[in-house]
Amino acid sequence: MYIKINLLPQAFRPKKILIKFDYKLVLTLVIILGALGIGGYYFYIKRTLEENKTQITFYKGEEVKIRRAVALDTEVKELRKNIEERVNIIKELTGDSDVRLAMLEHINVVLPGNLWLLNINEVEENNKITFNIEGMSYSKDDISDFIAGLEKFEKFSNVSLESIKPAPFEIRDAFNYIVKVELISSMPVVQKEEKRPARGRRRR
Repeated sequence: MYIKINLLPQAFRPKKILIKFDYKLVLTLVIILGALGIGGYYFYIKRTLEENKTQITFYKGEEVKIRRAVALDTEVKELRKNIEERVNIIKELTGDSDVRLAMLEHINVVLPGNLWLLNINEVEENNKITFNIEGMSYSKDDISDFIAGLEKFEKFSNVSLESIKPAPFEIRDAFNYIVKVELISSMPVVQKEEKRPARGRRRR
């Protein structure tokens, strides 16, 4: 067995390395730490994306609910509008039917015995409803009395004689006439203090 003895002076002796620096170990540690850092960042990003995905899914669900609510509200408004229109139509038709029935009853009451009705035409223009009453009579006085009777109906705002002319040759001494009356529809009746005679009415 040999004993190694260093006989060199202290100044020339090699210095002892207390800690040996291993580059491979350091590189390995750096790689491991980098991998851990990248892995941690990956899981952080993944968790953030999952949270964002959950929020997006939630917001999409809320958007679907809002769209359904808006569509339902629109449908309800449209249905309400249709119902209101139908109710108004029913009210208008019901009111007008009552007025028409009362008008026909009044015409039947004031119609002279020697006067005949041939046709009643309804005309609607400029939000006004008028009736053209066509008939025949042998006496202009009966026509005048008929117009005076029509003026007494409270739902007529205006009564006028539109035309009067001799009947066709085969009906001798008869007259064809057209009386125009304007109907007050869905409006308050205004009582007139004075009633003027119908335009063009003359007694013979």
